[in-house]
Amino acid sequence: MATEQPQLATHSGRCHCGAVRFEFDGDPDLVAWDCDCSICAMKRNTHVIVPAARFRLLAGDDCMSCYQFNTKTARHLFCSRCGICAFYRPRSNPAGYAVTVHCITSPTVRSITVKAIRGSNWEAAVAASGIQQMGSA
Repeated sequence: MATEQPQLATHSGRCHCGAVRFEFDGDPDLVAWDCDCSICAMKRNTHVIVPAARFRLLAGDDCMSCYQFNTKTARHLFCSRCGICAFYRPRSNPAGYAVTVHCITSPTVRSITVKAIRGSNWEAAVAASGIQQMGSA
């Protein structure tokens, strides 16, 4: 018997000023990650992992800035006008996106389950969490 695929919703979001707008296809019941690595802890960035094939940038590519540090794998993208990081390319899933849950503006989210990940102990936390499998479509 085939496993039934969840019905995907199209979620939309933006930065504070609205210059950066995006949408992605995802389950209405989202799983978000609360990471305690140095940058996520400072930004208080709780995020949902989205496969690249399900993410679409609608506007704002021309006003995005990028910050990288340490391994330079993650691409911390933010709006150069308002400074908000609505999404970024995470080290855990560099081919996908991490969408900041508080930047999702559509009423399509039914629930959000937040899981903690100890990014301060990166390698062990990523291996134990299953977060890398979240980036597969």
